[in-house]
Amino acid sequence: MKNKVDKGFELIYWNLSYRRKFIRTLWQTPLVFLAIGLLIFVGKNLFFNRIAPILLVIIYIWQLIYNYIKWKKDEEV
Repeated sequence: MKNKVDKGFELIYWNLSYRRKFIRTLWQTPLVFLAIGLLIFVGKNLFFNRIAPILLVIIYIWQLIYNYIKWKKDEEV
C-alpha cells in the first residue's frame, strides 16, 4: 500500500485504502437508494425507469464486493 490514507479525513477517493473505500461505499448506500427512487419517479422512458436503476445497483454491489476483497487481500500481506 503506497501512501494510502487509512485514518483521518481524506476527500479524494483514490487516496484512500481499500478498507476506507469499502466504508465510504457503505456510506453511499442511502444515496444509491435515493438516486434509484429519483430515476424511477422522474424517468419518462424504459431506460430511466428500469435499466438505469438496475445498472446502478449492479455497479454499486460490484464496487462493494471489489473493495472488500481487495481490503482482505491487503490485510493478508
